Amino acid sequence: MSFKPPPSRLELIRLRRQLTLFQRIRKTLEDARNSTIQRIRALITDLEKLRREIADDFVEISTNFKTAVAKTGIDRIESIADLTPKTVKVELVNRGTHMGLEVRDYVMYPTYSIVTEAAELDIALVKTRELLKKLVEFAEKETLFYTLLNRVREYQRMINSIDYVIIPRIRENMQYIRLALEEGEREEFIRRKIIASRI
Repeated sequence: MSFKPPPSRLELIRLRRQLTLFQRIRKTLEDARNSTIQRIRALITDLEKLRREIADDFVEISTNFKTAVAKTGIDRIESIADLTPKTVKVELVNRGTHMGLEVRDYVMYPTYSIVTEAAELDIALVKTRELLKKLVEFAEKETLFYTLLNRVREYQRMINSIDYVIIPRIRENMQYIRLALEEGEREEFIRRKIIASRI
């Protein structure tokens, strides 16, 4: 059973103000959702470009590495790999908030040095270092993409609750009060007519 407000003119005024407020809130949420969608669209083009660059870099690194293996031999490459310490360390650092979103950063600490065994191996290692930077940038942007996507879903949920729950309930209560006030006015009019006819 839904709550029915007391049928008074003050309550009707309060509900009108509430309706105006929620319509403004809805407009603000809609604007925020649309601007977030614009940011997502811009991010999608960046992600697609980065994804292509990363794929091309993987192909180039693979080609250089295969050439180095062919020139040097797999055993020598494996011994170099065994002597080389861990190649990279990545940390997740919180940079604070930006436009209401937590922004996280990835910090890389490369620990390997260039090996002068075969030129192709050196090229592959340099390209791998560059590729790691692109992978970290891709991970940052992809994380931001999913964060923004979740934000759009939250905005849409709030807009839907305003559209389908809050505003209809306010309008229903306003209609109830209007009908109750009109009925009271009719009763008062009839009462006055009866009193006037008796006098």
